[in-house]
Amino acid sequence: MIMKKDIAGTVSINLMSRWWYRLGFMVGMILAGIYPALAQDTPADTAVQQADTTAAPVEEEETTIKSKTSLSGDQYPDGTIMLSGLLRAKIEGSYQKVPDRKVAFFVLNPAGEEVAIGDTITGANGVARIRVTKTTLAKGEDGSYSFIARFDGDDKFEGSESDLMLKSASLVMVATEADSTYTLSLTATADSPDGPLPIAAAPVSVYVKRMFSSLKVAEGETDETGALEVEFPAGLAGDENGNIEITAMIEETDEYGNLTATATQKWGYSVSAAIVESPRALWSPHPPTWMVITFFILMGAVWIHYAIVIVSLLKIKSDGRQAAGKA
Repeated sequence: MIMKKDIAGTVSINLMSRWWYRLGFMVGMILAGIYPALAQDTPADTAVQQADTTAAPVEEEETTIKSKTSLSGDQYPDGTIMLSGLLRAKIEGSYQKVPDRKVAFFVLNPAGEEVAIGDTITGANGVARIRVTKTTLAKGEDGSYSFIARFDGDDKFEGSESDLMLKSASLVMVATEADSTYTLSLTATADSPDGPLPIAAAPVSVYVKRMFSSLKVAEGETDETGALEVEFPAGLAGDENGNIEITAMIEETDEYGNLTATATQKWGYSVSAAIVESPRALWSPHPPTWMVITFFILMGAVWIHYAIVIVSLLKIKSDGRQAAGKA
């Protein structure tokens, strides 16, 4: 038989073991919480903290933005050169055009000294342009022109510059019309002490001015005499008088830059710039009358159905209240 005394002893032993388990668990949790604080007071961590305090100082952020200047030149048959300096700055990882900044232009004399030409302000496209006459420019020993475009920088952008060397050359364009056929005769020559030298195998592109950009309408390559004839297309839109601005170019050559010739010819049909009211049509802001009437009929039918539904719902609600009152 199991005696009451034995049962009481067994219960007391189980209770004591449970208390010991709980006490041990609590002590372990306390030690686990105290350990990180104790670990921070060790000499090793102190050394780490000292090492961190002696770390290299953080470099100061740059106060100016890096800029980049690009210089190009267009030579015209009237003996002038258009210098174009493009100013860009590296913003958010990419070069963006910088407006409203002064760019100065220089030419080098035979002694290699800079002679100021002038300065202009960059436009919204980041380009500063200045037109110079060849007869007023100094040449180098090899007979070429050496130009420099320089941006001195300011409190926001770093300074930058670009140079360009050009040999004197020209592209001449003559427009003729015969039997309703339009023809452009182009001649490319380079200047030399012995006279003009033909520029052979040069690709020529012909453009017409459009509203947002230039449209290429013809192209070809000069022969051994530097000459080229291209047929100009008919049926192009001009201004209110039918005039078209034509530009022929030999683009981005290493020796001459861009050789450019321009002309204005009455070879297009007239397009009036006057603002007139558009007719009622599907393509205009004024739709046809039948479409307006149809639209209002359909929209009226839709809103009438909405009204019928709302009235029906209100009637059902009213009838329900009356039925509940009678009950």
